[in-house]
Amino acid sequence: MKALFQAGDVSSSSCRACRKIVRTRYEVRTVHMPGTRLRVPNVLVDVCTECDTMVSIPRQSIPQLRETGAWK
Repeated sequence: MKALFQAGDVSSSSCRACRKIVRTRYEVRTVHMPGTRLRVPNVLVDVCTECDTMVSIPRQSIPQLRETGAWK
């Protein structure tokens, strides 16, 4: 089984805003779902350390989004 991420863990990923591979940090944030007014609080997400943009949502957060109906 793959290890779960925790707030404060670091990684690297591709940031669409910076248009490059960047260092990232996992943080708990409120996620605004595109195309809706729905906001899901306290979701673990991966954030670019250079521009503070959310770059990904780890698999472990998907069930939380599905519970709210925000993710199909």
